[in-house]
Amino acid sequence: MRPALAEPLRAASLFCAAVAVVLFLVHERGDGARWDVLASLAAGAACFGAWAVLTRRTPPSGPPAPAPAPLPAPPSVLLRNPVDWYLAAGMALVAVAPWAVFRYAAYQEIHLGGVVLGGLLCGGWAAAVLWILVKKVLVRPLSKAHRLLAQDAEAGRVVAVRFEVGSAEWIRFVPEDSTALIDAEPQVAQMLKVRDAVGDWYGVHGLNQDPNGPDHARKQLAVFGPRYAGSGVWMLWPQRWELVLSVVRRRRNPAYPVAVVADSGEMVWGYASLDYTDRYLTNPANLRATTPGLQALPVLPRPYFRGAVHGRLLLRLAIAAAALAPLLLDMVSGGTGATLGLLAAVALMDAPFAARRGTGKVPDPSRWTIPPVEDLRLPPSPTPRHG
Repeated sequence: MRPALAEPLRAASLFCAAVAVVLFLVHERGDGARWDVLASLAAGAACFGAWAVLTRRTPPSGPPAPAPAPLPAPPSVLLRNPVDWYLAAGMALVAVAPWAVFRYAAYQEIHLGGVVLGGLLCGGWAAAVLWILVKKVLVRPLSKAHRLLAQDAEAGRVVAVRFEVGSAEWIRFVPEDSTALIDAEPQVAQMLKVRDAVGDWYGVHGLNQDPNGPDHARKQLAVFGPRYAGSGVWMLWPQRWELVLSVVRRRRNPAYPVAVVADSGEMVWGYASLDYTDRYLTNPANLRATTPGLQALPVLPRPYFRGAVHGRLLLRLAIAAAALAPLLLDMVSGGTGATLGLLAAVALMDAPFAARRGTGKVPDPSRWTIPPVEDLRLPPSPTPRHG
């Protein structure tokens, strides 16, 4: 019952927020309280709260349907990550809401120059967010290296090796060039831990290099790792890996594009380090034909409530709601109302950044193995290699 209710509640909260934004845009300030907007905001908050209660203890990664047998050959169709429509709707609201709120609070309340200046700032914000929405979320671009891998798979041949999934890892390390002697700030990276046929452990990093990329692409390893722990998977490299090598070895952190495909057909895109993959690529026995027409579908995580992430988001939304309440109840006007509208707009702008900071810094122990910080300035310890 919970999964059946969670998605409608999440959609309803976004719908209520959209209604409130539209009401801000179509009606200007007038006498009397705006009970229509207040009702929309209250309904959205209630839906979000119900979603949080239903999903706060939801198992983060349920087991897949049992595969009849290991895939005898890799798939030929490697699909891009699907569109996260909830993220798309949320970004559209974040783009428009600050301007709608500021316009409602300031228009005909302060000097026109202040309204224009605030409109330019909010308009620039909206343009930037909408550009990211179209470019990164709706178009869902793959890197050139990953497109090369997809083309080789469709053409019929890739380098493919069987691995066993271990877990999802959260790597924290102090870079070699760090000069801090006290409280050095560690860098973080997410990876999928895998083991080859001889028992050596390695790592595959996900598509989390781009901070503006689809949010679910950052969460895929967290779902894939626990779901397929102990299961065999195919790791795929492009047949034309030498072409990739000629380009990526000039980068600071060179890595090959890979796709990790479970026997159920679910997959994740990622990167594998050059230092351990070359021996697989140079073995002619690993060059395999793909199965025509067989598709691999990227994992699409189902979000659930996390205080470390959603708490930051809710705090900004609460600040915006508190700033808007006197306006909507017609208790303030003039410069005071415009200032409150500006405060609400800034809080709404910071909300997605706050949630992203929580996602990037606070690992979820139910999905990730969290090792201690490794200081790369010290002699290496005998730990598994991380790709």
